[in-house]
Amino acid sequence: MNAAARRRIAAAQRERWAEYKKTHAAPAAKKAVKAKRVLSAAARKHIADATRKRWIEYRAAKASAAKPARKGKRAAKKASAPAAAEAATS
Repeated sequence: MNAAARRRIAAAQRERWAEYKKTHAAPAAKKAVKAKRVLSAAARKHIADATRKRWIEYRAAKASAAKPARKGKRAAKKASAPAAAEAATS
């Protein structure tokens, strides 16, 4: 395609877009963007302290509810063997 044909196609396309833009109204001016809200230093400190407190309570509750260490199968068998022998002799 030669350069003259490309120019004609481009001009026709620009014309089509111009017609389209006339029939379709441009959107109204964009709404003013609200400024982001900023926390004061005191508010940030208050939130951080409360979060720290909650984590301390959570970890304490988790530690108190922790299960005792599991023993291996051998330790469990050894512990239950004397009890089973005693039950058998009774």
